[in-house]
Amino acid sequence: MHSYPFSLNASQRLHSIRVPAKAAMQVLTTLLVFSLCLFPNLATAATPHIYDAPQAGPPGSQTSLVGNGFDPNATLDIYLDSTDVGLVDTDSNGTFGMALKAPTIRQNGLTIQIPKDAVPGQHWITAVERITQLQAQVPFLVRTDWPQLRYGPDRTGFNPLETILSPETVGNLTPRWTHGGMAAAEPALANGLIYVSWVNNGDWYVEALDAVTGALLWTYPGEPNQALEVVNGVVYFGDYDSMLYALNANTGALLWSYQVGGWVGTPAVVNGVVYVGGLDYVDALDASTGALLWQVFVPNNDYWFSSRVAVANGVVYAGTEYQGLLALDASTGALLWQYPANLTNFPPTVANGIVYIVLGNTLDALNAATGALIWENISPNYGISGAPAIANGMVYLASDNLYALDAGTGVLIWSNPIQGSSPAVANGILYIGSDNLYALSASTGALLWSYTAETTVGSPVVVNGMVYVGCDDGNLYGFGLSNQQMSAKFSPPQRPDPAWLTPNWNPPLKK
Repeated sequence: MHSYPFSLNASQRLHSIRVPAKAAMQVLTTLLVFSLCLFPNLATAATPHIYDAPQAGPPGSQTSLVGNGFDPNATLDIYLDSTDVGLVDTDSNGTFGMALKAPTIRQNGLTIQIPKDAVPGQHWITAVERITQLQAQVPFLVRTDWPQLRYGPDRTGFNPLETILSPETVGNLTPRWTHGGMAAAEPALANGLIYVSWVNNGDWYVEALDAVTGALLWTYPGEPNQALEVVNGVVYFGDYDSMLYALNANTGALLWSYQVGGWVGTPAVVNGVVYVGGLDYVDALDASTGALLWQVFVPNNDYWFSSRVAVANGVVYAGTEYQGLLALDASTGALLWQYPANLTNFPPTVANGIVYIVLGNTLDALNAATGALIWENISPNYGISGAPAIANGMVYLASDNLYALDAGTGVLIWSNPIQGSSPAVANGILYIGSDNLYALSASTGALLWSYTAETTVGSPVVVNGMVYVGCDDGNLYGFGLSNQQMSAKFSPPQRPDPAWLTPNWNPPLKK
């Protein structure tokens, strides 16, 4: 953990004081000079520090702030970038929210809300004493991730946090980088890295790349057969050798492995538990150690069909080939209900109390609590070619056309003759790979942008103003806006100088 303390000498403190009236300035200056003459040790007080936890998160998230090394019983203004977001008082030890000698003990600190429209990148939190101007800064990294298959364990294919790419800006997308190797599945992105399972000239492996530049960071030799999941600094993936592997996300070092059996499905990771389907079982494992927590027998899956899982609201939804959809208690594995059907390889999708499952050329919508059929949509002449995406009350489905349906009723809202793979939705835009890569208005289906790939395009992911997609030409593409556009409109503010921050004299209540 890094901190960025700032300490001013006596003359600098005098120069930096801000108060609303000139007379008050003169009084405070006189008092401060008199205090420094009587107590010269004040000028050599402990260096102030503040600590934020977590140090990164998406727009709209929260972080808790604690600090030490300030003056006793002082009032501090807390700023996010240049905005005064609150006041906090130190105790008799010059600390707030923590024990002076144990900065890892956090309690009663100030909670800061990150704005929902905060752009990705490094922002700054600053604490400044109102009287002496003692100050400290720490960074907070705003970022959004696409860490699991179809964005998250509910498999919706919807990134609700994207703010850079919009119907107004998406037309300016351009290829920023390419990386060679045949992407075997949808990539995952977390902590500024993109993780991909590859096959290249018969060799299989997992790679981690810098999400902005495409630079290779590490490679793990294996035979990944499904999408990757990246949660809490760990990469989870199934392998052709019937094993589930857990790797250190920063280095690629092996942490643990687990024998699943048969074809290994893409796992889902929720609340420290990995849920994964194999040939005959659905297993729940401790995410840190790989220890088995519970196991459910699922007979009669084909060798090439493992259970596809989604997790939402304490329930594991396991799609099987012959046993239909199973709803299992996430804590115990107990069967809650079963919906008989022959499912395809696409995972279930869960949103707003409804589970959506693909059955060949049919999409069924089920009550997530009971398994009762709510509606069914049939594409009679063509099979469904991708997992659905669910966003803002609509279901997006790739078949002989691209369809947008009402999520609650299945009623058709619009269609577009594009045929493609599993779509993705972010900030009012629907992305889909086909013979080209397309971006459409999610509300109307109107074409906003396209890229001619001259090859089959896989399932896209959309994160931090970038679109990532693997193509059959043997490359992973990273699309983004130009550097000029990003720096002009979508870069975070520069690191503020604490001396020039203006306090809010009517701030929120002290914490």
